[in-house]
Amino acid sequence: MITTQFFRLLKRSKLSMAGALVLSGWASMNAQIVSYYSFSQNQGTYTPLSVATNIATATASTGTGLLDENVYTLNDVIPFSFPFNGTAFNSVKVHANGFISFGSTTSSSTDPIGSGISYSGVISPLSADLESLFNINGLTGSIDYAVTGSTPNREFVVQWSHFRPYGASPATAASHHDWDFQARLHENGSIKYVYSMNSQGTPSATNAKVGLRGTSSSDYNNRTASGNATSNWNNTVAGSNSSAGIASNYSFLAAQGLTFNWTVPTPCIAPAAQPSNLALTNTGIIINGSFTASSPAADKYLILRNVNGTAPNTPTNGTVYTTGENTSLNAYVAYYGANTTFENNYNHGIRGNNQYTYTVYAVNSNCTNGPLYNTQNPVSSSITNCPIPVNGITPSNANTNSFNVTWPVTENGSALPINTVIEVASDSNFTSMVAGSPFTLGTSTLSQHIAGLQPNTQYFIRGKSVSTQCQSSYSSTVSIYTTCTPVSSFYESFDSVSGTNNLPNCWGKILTSNNGSTPTISLTTTDANSSPNNISFYGNGATTTEAATKMILVSPELTNISSGTHRLRFKARRTSADIKVQIVALTGTTSSANVEIIETIPLTTTYQEYVVYINNYSGAADHLGIRRVDGSTWSYMYVDDVIWEPAPSCTELSSVTLNAETYNGANISWTNVNNQQPASGYEYFVSTVNTPPADTNPFVTLTSGTTSVAVSGLSNGTYYFWIRRICSPGEKSPWKTVAFSTIPTTPAPWKEEFMTTTFPQGWTTGTSPQSFALGAERGATGNGTTATNLYKNLYGNSTTGTFSSINVGPLNAANYELSFSYKQTNYNSPFAQLPTWGNFDVQISTDFGTTWTTIGTVNNEPGTGNYIKKTYSLAAYQNQFVKVRINANRTAGDFDLSFDNFEIKAGNLSTLETVKDQLRIYPNPAVSFVKIDSKEKIKSFELYTISGQLVKTGGQVQEVSLEHLASGIYILKLALDNGQTVIHKIIKQ
Repeated sequence: MITTQFFRLLKRSKLSMAGALVLSGWASMNAQIVSYYSFSQNQGTYTPLSVATNIATATASTGTGLLDENVYTLNDVIPFSFPFNGTAFNSVKVHANGFISFGSTTSSSTDPIGSGISYSGVISPLSADLESLFNINGLTGSIDYAVTGSTPNREFVVQWSHFRPYGASPATAASHHDWDFQARLHENGSIKYVYSMNSQGTPSATNAKVGLRGTSSSDYNNRTASGNATSNWNNTVAGSNSSAGIASNYSFLAAQGLTFNWTVPTPCIAPAAQPSNLALTNTGIIINGSFTASSPAADKYLILRNVNGTAPNTPTNGTVYTTGENTSLNAYVAYYGANTTFENNYNHGIRGNNQYTYTVYAVNSNCTNGPLYNTQNPVSSSITNCPIPVNGITPSNANTNSFNVTWPVTENGSALPINTVIEVASDSNFTSMVAGSPFTLGTSTLSQHIAGLQPNTQYFIRGKSVSTQCQSSYSSTVSIYTTCTPVSSFYESFDSVSGTNNLPNCWGKILTSNNGSTPTISLTTTDANSSPNNISFYGNGATTTEAATKMILVSPELTNISSGTHRLRFKARRTSADIKVQIVALTGTTSSANVEIIETIPLTTTYQEYVVYINNYSGAADHLGIRRVDGSTWSYMYVDDVIWEPAPSCTELSSVTLNAETYNGANISWTNVNNQQPASGYEYFVSTVNTPPADTNPFVTLTSGTTSVAVSGLSNGTYYFWIRRICSPGEKSPWKTVAFSTIPTTPAPWKEEFMTTTFPQGWTTGTSPQSFALGAERGATGNGTTATNLYKNLYGNSTTGTFSSINVGPLNAANYELSFSYKQTNYNSPFAQLPTWGNFDVQISTDFGTTWTTIGTVNNEPGTGNYIKKTYSLAAYQNQFVKVRINANRTAGDFDLSFDNFEIKAGNLSTLETVKDQLRIYPNPAVSFVKIDSKEKIKSFELYTISGQLVKTGGQVQEVSLEHLASGIYILKLALDNGQTVIHKIIKQ
């Protein structure tokens, strides 16, 4: 059995093919009458036909008994000649899909207005993929017609009763649409659509196509509504395309009795007057026009444009003209529409240096048999526009001191005499013109030879057209380099170039592959040996082990490859095992160049300097190449700091090693090739730039046999240490270099309040998830000038955190103190303090972060709701740099631990020397205790190890026990009642 679903699929397939048959438009077309029908709506009453002729009634809910896709031909059923789209009809075809068509076509569409199917006309009250109901709550679908009224007000009425949108699920008593609607064709040509649309439950939706169509889908008059709203049907607008429709669902349907009215346009009458005051202006080649509307006003205007010496033909009534060249009018149609202003530019066929005449006709179009043109005495005016620019400038055939410039013929007319002006300069602002520039040439000249130039220089070229009236804008600027002169040496760090596809001028690259994937050689900032740039060699899928794959960085042209006197130095590293670098000699810069291998070198994963002496080459090569071979297909090789130089008789050092960085310098050592010391020692220079020093710089000399040096006296920053061997007073090796950065420091007193969200210089934070963050969060906002603080959220998956400060010092007195503020707050509002949370250690390093000493621990200290200030003595660190570290640990809760206002400053301290007549501490050295005789009452004491660890505290005392303490040096700190604090060094034997 063939199922209903099969018919559904077959129906949709046919519609798809039919929809692909689209009619092409004409440059000028007959009048489109349907588009001129006027529309209105009103709220009336839906009155079913009382006496009607039945066209069809559903007899089943599926199969042939269902009204679905049916087309019914009714010949000579209209007792009057119904005028539609310029033709009178007595016969119709009624479609179950909710529309009426005229003509012989029987195809049933769900979108007859927008489809490419050929109808003689379409009247569509509600076209969609519809089907009838059958015995749903007693409702069964039918299609009927009747003739109502009497001459001259008869109406032919087609009525669709109890229809619904097609749905994959069958209609049920609880969920179905029940749509009734009529198309009422009046013998005067007017048309009404009357609706009564209901639904039960939540049945599926559809998009109804409502309107009129002429003989093609380009002649339409339809209605649409945007979105899905209950007011869709009451607030429709004219459709902007022939397939526009009205979304229809159970919640947005036409109200009972809603009536759409379509009225035949009135016959056309030619406009009585022409427009006036046509004014033309030009900006470059663009021409703008404006005019005063005709009175009484026409509804449109036809604007024709002619080149000087031609005149337009009279427009033909009933023809709509579209923009573009029109042979029947002998003119260019510049505009057809209701506006009284217009613009013509390049896209409207305008070309430069032409005298154009514009002619404007008044038109009445929104009527039957239109448009009609007033062809008597149209308003007219002329204007000459400026030349069009010189475009397509192309430089070529560059050598060391000249190149050629060519350009195509410009699209200019001959209204006025015109010249071509070409400008050439060595800067993009054209302030440094070359000799002879600007070059003023006739329009027949299409090239210019530019000579007397400098080699290896970028030149910029632009052009314009100039008439006796005005000139064009400049063309886009193009540029070209003159070729490079061969060189005998170079030093290239790639740092003066920008853009990943760029290389230094005079350098090139050869890239080939035999597997369809092309490797790349690019400028990059990734992993440069000397910042900021280096060169990457990326496999990019190419088979790097094949000889046909070439990844070659090509040097400038050289004069002395075969001289046997020079060498190539460069630095390189790899990312994949087996990558090697080859130094090759090349006879050119293209893939056809002859390639001769000079040396193959395996690479390591760290940058190394490689030196290749080219002292046995006797070929004809004029370029050197650095070639990558082997390694993983998707891996990288990096190259930096390439030098072609005379091979020295005094060889450079084998290596220079950075051993340690200090706060004001570095410790550096070096080795000689085969440990051969130079006869006259060494000289070195410390610089802030990665450029070998000039011989005019002041160098520090070292004696032969020296293998290291401690550089000092530098400020915070990054430096380059340059050193070379002195084989004799007139013979020195090439420079070797190593970079270093001093350890960041800041002098005391010092304070850090975290004024910005930038992490302070010299501070470090642990790696995630231990790291502290800088900002303002929840209850952990800052204490003081800004809300910014250093904080960390400690919870079940993040239980520790750490950070450290910059190195502060040296502390030039014994009375310095460290202080900071902290608080811990619950992660959740209102951010209350937790009674049990964890701890943090306060640590000091005097060796710039290598080792650490704990000077205090805060453990589950009850919060106050505000920051708590902590203070620690730094008396034990006089004349030293100190670096502060906090190590935090969580034991319970989910809380923020925050810190602010770190400070190292001199405290309110006095030395024993200032109160020695009032206080005596003895014996010293001591074995088990020290006694304290004081005229001033002692309030409290603290005893520290020399490293700063607090080992004993107490209140009012006259004796401090040293029992159970290890032998060594201790710091005793006494607080007196008068506010003075005394510190004293104690030796425990």
